[in-house]
Amino acid sequence: MPRRLLACCIFAGFFLAACSTEPVKNQPRPALKPQAQRRPPNTEAVKSYGLADDRADGHLLSADTLIQAGDNLAAQKELDLIREAGLSAEQRGKFNVLAAQIALSMGDAEQAMQKLKMVRPALLAGEDKIGYYQSLAFANLLLGNVLQGVSARISLGNLLKDTRQQQANIMAIIDMLGVLPEETLQTHPQMAGELSGWMSLARILKQRNRPGVDIGGQIQQWRQNYPGHAANAEFLQAYLSAPVASAQESAGDETAPSEPSAAGMIAVLLPSSGAYAPAGKAIKAGLQAAHRLAASASPQLPLKFYDSAEDDIVSLYQQAVAEGAKQVIGPLVKEQIQALANNVYLSVPVLALNHVENVSQTHLYQFGLSPLDEAEALALKALRDGRQSALVLVPNTQQGERIGHYLANAWQKHGGTVAGMQSYDPKQHDIGAVMGRLFGTSAYPDGRQPSRALLLSANAEAARELAPQLKYQQNTDLAVYAMPTIYSGSPNPARDAELGLFGFCDIPWIFDGYVGGPLSQSALRGDLQGLSDSLSRLVALGLDAYNLLGQLDRLASAPHAGATGRLSLDNENRVTRKLVCAQFKGGVPVASGYAE
Repeated sequence: MPRRLLACCIFAGFFLAACSTEPVKNQPRPALKPQAQRRPPNTEAVKSYGLADDRADGHLLSADTLIQAGDNLAAQKELDLIREAGLSAEQRGKFNVLAAQIALSMGDAEQAMQKLKMVRPALLAGEDKIGYYQSLAFANLLLGNVLQGVSARISLGNLLKDTRQQQANIMAIIDMLGVLPEETLQTHPQMAGELSGWMSLARILKQRNRPGVDIGGQIQQWRQNYPGHAANAEFLQAYLSAPVASAQESAGDETAPSEPSAAGMIAVLLPSSGAYAPAGKAIKAGLQAAHRLAASASPQLPLKFYDSAEDDIVSLYQQAVAEGAKQVIGPLVKEQIQALANNVYLSVPVLALNHVENVSQTHLYQFGLSPLDEAEALALKALRDGRQSALVLVPNTQQGERIGHYLANAWQKHGGTVAGMQSYDPKQHDIGAVMGRLFGTSAYPDGRQPSRALLLSANAEAARELAPQLKYQQNTDLAVYAMPTIYSGSPNPARDAELGLFGFCDIPWIFDGYVGGPLSQSALRGDLQGLSDSLSRLVALGLDAYNLLGQLDRLASAPHAGATGRLSLDNENRVTRKLVCAQFKGGVPVASGYAE
């Protein structure tokens, strides 16, 4: 994100913070577990609101205060104490605005939009009306409805009195429209002229610093076409005078000083060299994208990246804490997570990006694309489809053996029967003999077979070779459920045409319609350039890792709708994921919903 936007976001932080519209509050905190102190309603504030005798009004004010403090779970409890049927029209509007803000803090833009649709903004008090339009703008942005979000920002601008707030709102509008392609900006909608003016201005500013483009002349003509527009001459002069960020600055490379920072920062321990550098690069892209979006709503702690491949991980963690880290993301490598847990007290919370079994520490959270969640999703999907017994087919590798164990455990945990398990050599093109043994061991004496599931672990290449061989075994009583490794992450109808009998469960980010807005896979296409398909899921891991930072203390009771799944926290501080399941049709995966 250009520095000018970050500057404006910080400039406008005090009024944006009044409505917590960002998906996560990344406020500096020494620990993630403690809840913010509940603040009793202020009697004088209640009186000023005009309904001193109404207890619901006190709960509304208390919820509002708690949201501003970042304690959305406590705020929700305040709202739960209110009997909606007894609210006045104005109170009901405030109630729904607050509920929308809490939903947005959990990343649930759909729920927030449902609440906002029930609000009549004309009945809201001034500050509540500002909160309504801020929430409406952010919810639309998350859902990918850029023009609707801009329209909400335009309405918000008409309510703001402070010049600094107005300038910050103008900057937010320019930034939102900046994500649209030029051809969209050139097609002016049949809407209010003000929106048309904004789109025309965004198209001009998008051409800034292009060779041979006369920005000054275009701006002068634009001002003649749209006299009295909110983007006045003072703003445009400041905008055009600001230096354009370099590629390195736009990428969000570390800028934190080596001395301890008074404000603090978020330390990211990722490999930028060595064998794991490509994975580190993909996660970094996701972290930076999520940070840019959050900073467009309110000021955020800066990210500082440390190369975890170069130094001892314990020393690196201690260095980050000494330099002002308030939260730590990473490391990625399992051995380093183990070393942190065993050799240092974690005074600053750590969100590790992998999962190590039987490792725990109070401030250690583990979040990764674990096959445990994928095996769980497959078992749930197959059982919901009516499958009664399972066959397990996995590669004859150490990882394959581990996956087979996860699949069998998940199936049996939910009451299913494992009728047989076999391993195959991925280098062998014909595994007919292996499949013969697998299906032979599961034969029933009376000739009747229960409805069965084949739980398969294979990469994309192996799956394409196995598909024709499995067709000879398939009948109405057998369905194939595969681990997500069978799908590269990008549609390839020609190569995947044989996979029509395979179902699988994967992260929602790779399916159309599940993750929209500026953090969707399509919106981040530029960030994915240079990354292989196999690494694209790690971008989604980075997105969620950043957005989880402010929610870990309440994630166990308030799941987060993320790019990598519906996320919860178990009793071992591991972030678990519910996944979306799909079936190949015509070589393209078609999603059918979450495995639950």
